Amino acid sequence: MIILDELPFNFIENQGFKSLCQVMQPRFDVPSCLVIWRDCLKIYVDEKDNLKKTLKGQRLYLTTDTWTSIQKINHMCLTAHWIDEGWNLNKRILNFCQVFNRKGETIGQVIKSCLLEWGIDNI
Repeated sequence: MIILDELPFNFIENQGFKSLCQVMQPRFDVPSCLVIWRDCLKIYVDEKDNLKKTLKGQRLYLTTDTWTSIQKINHMCLTAHWIDEGWNLNKRILNFCQVFNRKGETIGQVIKSCLLEWGIDNI
């Protein structure tokens, strides 16, 4: 629920949610924010590991998109694209981050850092 609905971790501490859980299953003990955060982090790490395995040996193509928020903060999204054995086009976001400026050298360094983190060297 937290991941699918993009809710903050502290959502589960709201009285309305606790009351709903109590009505649905009185024996259910609502976990703490820390437990929810830990479980979500584990899902993230597992999914990232699975994606790393999927990307191994694939011929990848990258796209980037950069923009500046209303607060004048630069952001960049790095997406990998590939065609699998079944000729299906796939795409996954590898990184979404803040960049200090939109110069090519800066963006290139961020991309390089991201690719090293993902263990990708076949672009």
